[in-house]
This record gives sequence, structure tokens and C-alpha cells, in this order.
Amino acid sequence: MPDAKHYRLGLNQLAGSPTARRAAEMAQAINTETNGEFRLEVFPESRLGPDPKMFADLRAGALEFFMAGATLGEVAPTSALPLLPFAFSESKAVFAALDGALGDRIRNELAANGLHAFRHCWQNGFHHLTTSTRPIRNADDLSGLKFRSPGGAIAADFFKSLGADAGMVPFSGMYEALKARNFDGQSDPLGVVLSLKLYEVQTYLSLTAHWWSGFTLLANAAAWGALPRAIQEVVERNAQKFALLQRDDIERVNDAGAEELARLGMQVNTADTASFRARLGDFYASWRAKAGPEMWRLLESYAGEIRG
Repeated sequence: MPDAKHYRLGLNQLAGSPTARRAAEMAQAINTETNGEFRLEVFPESRLGPDPKMFADLRAGALEFFMAGATLGEVAPTSALPLLPFAFSESKAVFAALDGALGDRIRNELAANGLHAFRHCWQNGFHHLTTSTRPIRNADDLSGLKFRSPGGAIAADFFKSLGADAGMVPFSGMYEALKARNFDGQSDPLGVVLSLKLYEVQTYLSLTAHWWSGFTLLANAAAWGALPRAIQEVVERNAQKFALLQRDDIERVNDAGAEELARLGMQVNTADTASFRARLGDFYASWRAKAGPEMWRLLESYAGEIRG
């Protein structure tokens, strides 16, 4: 374990992105307030390795902090539920769930696996589809296509239900994989399409808002527990402050994203998502059974009724 007073935070987002900028500002504020007793250093752009490696290092105690995306399903199955397609239609409803009782369940699952999760998640946003082959106007247009998607069973099941395949490459390798046409398209919020310049390697943007994703700031529980309570309080306060600022940053970027991507040359259309939902009956039945009635009720208490 490195010197307990010098901790590292790894994340996959580009250094110039709102997420990495706010993480750096958070670290600077923490370092200033702790007067040299504690130092947090931020490593964006997967500089400490792709997400699976950073997550494994976090669990092993070789990394103290990690900004996790859709990598938690194996250790915290409940964490997948907010990613259910078309469960949520606005970010503030997701935040209510994740800052509240649904988030408490996820944080308890993570704690049982040696991970301290901070209460306020960071925003990634609602996903849309980009493609190089054809626009996605309705569910039929997904047939036979292969999408780069965040890892996890929900993503794989969703695309399979619509006749498509989902594959995974690390975030840092997505641009090159799309340029090489290893995938026909990808799923991400508009801010990611802009920051990774995916408009250079993708022709079509189809607005679907099919699911929401965010980032969970995690600490290795033993490393976190080794900090004096006074330092923990400084970290907690700033983690909340900069998570809330980052949420607003990303909301603004995503809100303006379609217009900006059209200006940059992408062909933009709004997909008929009712045609997607019409094919998800079995998908929802399967995930309802996996979640169990109690967790499904808790999810619907925030999201409203979820059905195909």
C-alpha cells in the first residue's frame, strides 16, 4: 500500500472533459483544506489502465479511488437497475433514486465487497445511438448491427432483444475501434460523442435516450478507513460539492449536444422508441424476475411503471 497520505484517483474520461476537470478541482480543494496532511492525485484518460484493471486494483488495494462507470454489476447487482432501458426519462429522477433508498441498497452491496461508495453519483447522461452504416429510425434498423456498448448483462440483453449485438472495448480505445469499423455504432451520451470526437468516425446520430448512466466515486474501504475522520469529512464534503457541479456541467453539454453534433456534420434524427419498447416485453419480464419484487417496486417508486 502506498503512503496512506498520498492517494490516487483513476478514471477513464478525457482530461479536458467536465468530469475530469471537476475531479481535478475536487482533489485541489481537498489537498488545500487538509494542509498537506493528505494528497489526492487524479489520473484521467485511463492512465492507470482500462476500467477492469482499475477496478481490480481498487478491490486489491493497489488503487485507493476509482470513478466507476458500468463496471459494478458483478459485485453489486442492484447497481444495474438504473440502467434499465427507458426506466427513467429525466436525470433528476435518477438522482432522487441514487441519492436515496435505491442508492443506499447499491452502496450496501458495495460495502459488503470492500468498497466505500460516496453518496452523490456523477453524471454521464442519457445514451443515444451513433452509427456509420445507416440511421436508426425504428427497431428494425438495429437488426444485424454490432454496437460498442458499456459492459454488463443489461446492455447485451437489450441489443439482443432488438436483433443487434453488443461488444466491448475500453473507453480509451473506442475511437480507434469505430474508425476501424470493428463496430457499426455505439451507445453513449452526447457529451461523450463530443469529447471523443466520435463525429469524425460516425455519420449518423439517432436520438433514443434509451438509458441513463453515471459514475460512482469509490474508495477502497480499507484505504478509506485508514484516514482520520477529519480528513474523511473534508473528502466527503468536496465529493458532494463537485459531484453536484459536474451534474450541471454535463446536463448543459448534453442538452446542447445534438445541435452541436449536427453543426459538426452528423446527420441527426429522432428514433421511434415506441418500436423499441414493443420488443422488450420478455426483456423486462426477465429483469423483473432477476431483481425480485421488492427491488422492482423500489425502482418503480422512482421511475414509474416499467413495461414494454
